[in-house]
Amino acid sequence: MRKPKLFLHIFFLVIVLVLGSSSAFFSSITIGATAAPENITLTWSADPKTTQTITWRTAVATVGGQVQYAEAVSGHLFPDHAITITAGVEALHTNIGEMAIHSSILTGLKPNTRYVYRVGGTEGWSQPQYFTTAPSIAQNFTFLVFGDSQSINYNVWGTTLHQAYQANHQAAFFTNVGDLVDVGQDYSQWNSWFRAGQGVVDTIPVMPVTGNHEFYTSQRRQFTLPVLFTSQIKLPLNGPDNLMGQVYSFDYGDVHFVMLNSQEGEQHAFVPDMLERQKTWLENDLQSTRKKWKLGFIHRPLYNNKPGDGEITISKAFGPIFDKYHVDVVFTGHDHAYARTYPLRGGMVTASPDQGTIYVATGRSGTKTYQNLLAKDWDEFFYDPQDEPNYLVVTVSQTTLQVKAVKQSGGLIDNWTIYK
Repeated sequence: MRKPKLFLHIFFLVIVLVLGSSSAFFSSITIGATAAPENITLTWSADPKTTQTITWRTAVATVGGQVQYAEAVSGHLFPDHAITITAGVEALHTNIGEMAIHSSILTGLKPNTRYVYRVGGTEGWSQPQYFTTAPSIAQNFTFLVFGDSQSINYNVWGTTLHQAYQANHQAAFFTNVGDLVDVGQDYSQWNSWFRAGQGVVDTIPVMPVTGNHEFYTSQRRQFTLPVLFTSQIKLPLNGPDNLMGQVYSFDYGDVHFVMLNSQEGEQHAFVPDMLERQKTWLENDLQSTRKKWKLGFIHRPLYNNKPGDGEITISKAFGPIFDKYHVDVVFTGHDHAYARTYPLRGGMVTASPDQGTIYVATGRSGTKTYQNLLAKDWDEFFYDPQDEPNYLVVTVSQTTLQVKAVKQSGGLIDNWTIYK
């Protein structure tokens, strides 16, 4: 009788040790919301020079969400003179329970100024964090671009993000070109995504676009609106009707950023004419800007790196408008390849970036890879990031736009510059 009992004890001990050493296991545990502020995230939903949007989540029973903020000064004590404002709150139903999403837009901020802030209320405050507003006059600046971060283990995404920010601490913000998570309606994955990003997503704003996986439910090939994306990632509401919070534009320095939605298949049941709506909006948006540089971001690529012709309807919808208003660079995801096209206009190679748009497939920042990637005729540079994830560093000045593609560990993949 003792041997079976001893065997069971050893068996359970092995299971505990295996689970205890598996970061992938713990990164996917479904943990509900608590009274403490969690998943604190910075975005811009208004002018980056004078506002800052801050969003976080708590248990649904938590009341009185507030933000305290002040201009940052030396010392470690939170300033006594900090301004306190009450945040808006909305209930959110998720697959791991009910929770409350708190969000506030700080207004009347000074441009090019560092602020300290914390969120919470009577039930406790978060640790102080910092953010910096955009300059009032266009200056050189850097931002980071990440390809699809969907993962089995979001610690990999966290390592990519933190390595990138540590190496580029001057970055003003970052963007992700979609498929932030693998199943968009599984909040346990969002928990893992936000927690892996702590120390960055609460320090510089994230300005992403939706990918097809943001619309996924736990039932294969059943889609819904990207509720968990739009609930906590508060973006400008200047897009077309029924697509606000998914399609938007904003300015930083002398750059106009246009963020589009390529999920016509996943969203057809909800917004059947989504491409037509975006075409009209994009035409008006690009026609109105006077910024020197124009950059586009969309999940599905107009020029792909998988077998076949790729996203023909997306190319027909947006390509002519990008050509008409000479968008300098369009950043894409979905294929998990890093690739850079020649300058293209109407699908044809042009003599220089002055005459065409460069389309950049941004690679992957999470764990997922594909085995069927290949270079196409339109590619001037191609790299398949099978060995490790990567990210992009974009630096803009009055006369140049420089893009570096960098491996998670710091190795340089590609480095190129547009002169204007």
